[in-house]
Amino acid sequence: MRLQTTRAIAVLAATAAAGALAVVLPTAAYAADAPDVKITEWMYNPVSSSGEYIEITNLSASSVSLAGWSFDDDSRTPGTVPLDSLGTLAAGQSAIITESADATFRSEWNLAADVKILAGNAVNLGRADEINIFDGPDAVANLADRLTYNDQGTGAVKGPRTQGVAGIPKTDAALGANDASQWQLSAVGDAEASWASTTGDIGSPGKSRFATAGGDGGTGGPGADWKNVHINEVSSDNGAMPVGDAVELSNSGATDVSIAGWLQIDSGAATSAAPFSATLANGTATTVIPAHGYVYFSSTKGLGSGGDGVKVYLPDGANSTAGTLVDSVDYTAGEAGTDEGNNFGAGAYARCPDGTGAFVSVKDKSFGASNADACKTTLTNPADGGTPPTLACQPEAPSGTGTLPATALTPTTWPGSASVAVADKQCAWTTTTGPEGRDVSGLVFDPTNANVLYSVKNKSWVYRMVKQGDLWVPDTTNGWSAGKEIFFPGNTDVATNQPDSEGLTVGPDGALYVTTERNNAANTIPLNSILRFDPAQSGTQLVATDQWNLTAEFPELHAGNKDQANLGFEGVTFVPDGYLTANGFVDQSTGKTYKPTDYPQHGTGLYFAALENDGKLYAYALNADHSFHRVAVVDTGMGHVMDVAYNTDTQRIWALCDNTCGVTSTVLKVSTTGSIVPDVAYSKPASLPVNNLEGFALAPNSTCVDGTKEVLWSDDGIYGAGTGSPTEGHALYSGRINCDLNLGEQGVPKGPDAWDKKKVYFNTDKVSYDGKVFQALWYTSGETPGSNKNGAWSEIATDANGTALWTVTRPFNAGEIVVYQGRTFKALWYSRGTTPGGVGGPWSEQVAPTTPGGTPAWSAATVYTGGEKVTYQGHVYQAQWYTAGNAPVPGALYSVWKQLS
Repeated sequence: MRLQTTRAIAVLAATAAAGALAVVLPTAAYAADAPDVKITEWMYNPVSSSGEYIEITNLSASSVSLAGWSFDDDSRTPGTVPLDSLGTLAAGQSAIITESADATFRSEWNLAADVKILAGNAVNLGRADEINIFDGPDAVANLADRLTYNDQGTGAVKGPRTQGVAGIPKTDAALGANDASQWQLSAVGDAEASWASTTGDIGSPGKSRFATAGGDGGTGGPGADWKNVHINEVSSDNGAMPVGDAVELSNSGATDVSIAGWLQIDSGAATSAAPFSATLANGTATTVIPAHGYVYFSSTKGLGSGGDGVKVYLPDGANSTAGTLVDSVDYTAGEAGTDEGNNFGAGAYARCPDGTGAFVSVKDKSFGASNADACKTTLTNPADGGTPPTLACQPEAPSGTGTLPATALTPTTWPGSASVAVADKQCAWTTTTGPEGRDVSGLVFDPTNANVLYSVKNKSWVYRMVKQGDLWVPDTTNGWSAGKEIFFPGNTDVATNQPDSEGLTVGPDGALYVTTERNNAANTIPLNSILRFDPAQSGTQLVATDQWNLTAEFPELHAGNKDQANLGFEGVTFVPDGYLTANGFVDQSTGKTYKPTDYPQHGTGLYFAALENDGKLYAYALNADHSFHRVAVVDTGMGHVMDVAYNTDTQRIWALCDNTCGVTSTVLKVSTTGSIVPDVAYSKPASLPVNNLEGFALAPNSTCVDGTKEVLWSDDGIYGAGTGSPTEGHALYSGRINCDLNLGEQGVPKGPDAWDKKKVYFNTDKVSYDGKVFQALWYTSGETPGSNKNGAWSEIATDANGTALWTVTRPFNAGEIVVYQGRTFKALWYSRGTTPGGVGGPWSEQVAPTTPGGTPAWSAATVYTGGEKVTYQGHVYQAQWYTAGNAPVPGALYSVWKQLS
């Protein structure tokens, strides 16, 4: 247990008089900490990187020398692995103990030279083990920290399985508690700011969020999670519910934040700030803002309807007075509630969207909950002139709004949060070739980095976006800061060679594959193609390295008609062969199970292009020589489709239809017959606008927090909730979706049920036993399949081409073909248990010629009739009459074989 508990008792009397709901620890209480070095991260089994590791962090406010310190696992023996070489840990500094080499570990995790590493550790961790840190030679008195874990254990021992993903504390309470149940797996971009190593493992070695500024960052408590807290809503309607002159705080982070002792003041000085008592939405008193949650309270000084302000402080000033400013907001007359001099109907002044958006006046209050619904009815202050400001971009209202056709699945409720928030800055995606800022059409996460998102604009631009807080912003590296202009192969002629680009995906080679509908220079002529771009190419322009022109596949999209030319490819996704073959996907062009080897130049998967015109997905093998083969056509049932995305985590293909279908997502699976068919449909989250949403992307499950992860939509028209709304001018909407959707099984059934000794079986019933398939020949119960070659069970087996394999228990009738030891035989009469290959038995070997139309070689196991020809020892012979087992003899007279050459 950390020393906080002891220190808290020392200040209890001083804080009790203030009437606070929880103990407040002033900064001074931390200054005299004893050495406080704790385990802050561990990974017992790397999947891709070179070595497991343990992270320890100095959580005290002063430096700690590690002379005489050591590490051991469950043998609990001080001195096993001395830590002296790590020297001194500064306040807040972390160190790493790893089995890897120093340079290798730094390279894989991109660690700076100042990160302390003890390399070459030979005391390795197991899946169920213990980490012990000692600050001296006594195993009891000098135990600095211990963590006992077992992912298959129970209670305090049960922890996450850190295989390729590091374990980190859920909250400060886990530090020093020796309670593995309080630890969780890292996720890229989590509160720890975890990242993926160059080899793909996930963690944050070398730093801990619990060590900010020597353990508390001047916050009066560990970590800097308070920075995720914002004033989210205020109301000066002092007679209205839920409380008079209310203030709401929101927590946009993934960690609960204690607000015990925090202070608030209106427009007055910080010295007059006073503690407040907060409440959850259900009225329960609280001193904690839950992760992604809300609390509210009544202003300690009252709020004026004629204009006022709200400021919230941390209690890290002298004697727990106001110190660090958490957030503040000012408003004018009437903006936060009824005012005699300027009453335009505002009920509150709220952030739209929650936490990060600008403050606007809203008609309805939403204290203790998201502002999403309240933000749908924003108000314009007459004092501001009554008209919204002119945007730097040009939004366009949604067009073609409609409903799902009868062919579509009936949508179920969105499996996640009903709320969404804008996830980009206003007018963020304007380009040098046009100030429109709209037309963000396609989205895809970088498969190697969950903090990177690619997007494509209709008019020939691609952006590489990176996560910055709750927003997606342009990457500033390698020329990406203003997006990259894209071109068809050949040249960078803006007038003649730019695509009307719509959708994109990332291929297995890391390249971007972009769909086009037209050449911008000829917008009445369809040009449905897929372009390949290298995103690592330097500069601000990308020229396609490859093009697959699929226009001839869609003669219904007539040239010369602008409207029809605009109904082509809207999206594309790469679907790996592994998914298709594992589920028995059927190649519609052959009518047989899909075999990747049939398309030797196609790579490792198929590209599914989404056609807006008919709502279907067209699966293509794109060959290296720029030829292609259509493998299948998949009907989403929605009539139209604007984006498509294969998701590795759900093992499903997702198709999106925009306002044309009421913004519906259809999830498709491989059916029991091998076709790809709609599985389930989801309606949009309640607060997502019914706009031209043409892009869709699911974050990977590595980013899951509390069972949900981010999902993004892009608005092709950036219209938001309408002209003047807080969402107008934004292209990206961020929501949450359940990580586990319980979608169930899919694919062609893998085989019959296992044999049950107690079950009765009848003729033709099939079972699996000992890795084989058997079929009952008659009524049977209790007989073990394969135990009697003349018994009730017949083993059924086939080769890759579907030809029967000979098995000792299977009966064969005259004329049936089997394969045995790589040779092909034909049954001459009914047979069971007789091995093919002998002379005079029921089997005749079928020898294929070495060249098409040629003469087969003679076989002793083949039965020949008069007229059949064979080759033998370089000569050609013809049988004169029935024969078996008699080899041709060169030049022999009166032989069954006549030599022809």
